[in-house]
This record gives sequence, structure tokens and C-alpha cells, in this order.
Amino acid sequence: MTKSVYEIITEEIIEKLEKGVVPWRQPWTNSNAVNWKTHKPYRGINIFLVGPGEYASKKQILEAGGRNL
Repeated sequence: MTKSVYEIITEEIIEKLEKGVVPWRQPWTNSNAVNWKTHKPYRGINIFLVGPGEYASKKQILEAGGRNL
């Protein structure tokens, strides 16, 4: 059975609370997840959903000359 987004987020929050981290407080550093094109750091719920790295949408990749497989 596939978990809902709500279940995934709830589990992430519980894991962080069990480790002593209050996830809704501003951390001293960001998650280091940034948009590949704009280099803006991810914010909000995206911090829970993605790990460190660069992320781009399909549209951004195609506009940069990538190809659709």
C-alpha cells in the first residue's frame, strides 16, 4: 500500500522530534537543496521532502537544451 504525502511528512516530523530536533524552527543552516537554474535554496515543506543537492524541473532542463527521453 502506498503511503500518502501526509503519512510521509508525519513520519519525517516524528523522526526529527525523536532526535531532539524541532523541525518547524529555523535551522542555523539550510538543507543545501537548491534549484539548479536559480540557485535559490528550497524552503518550507520541501526541506523535508528532498535531500541536499540541486533540483530542476523537467521544463527547466528542456529549456537548457536537455532532451526528453
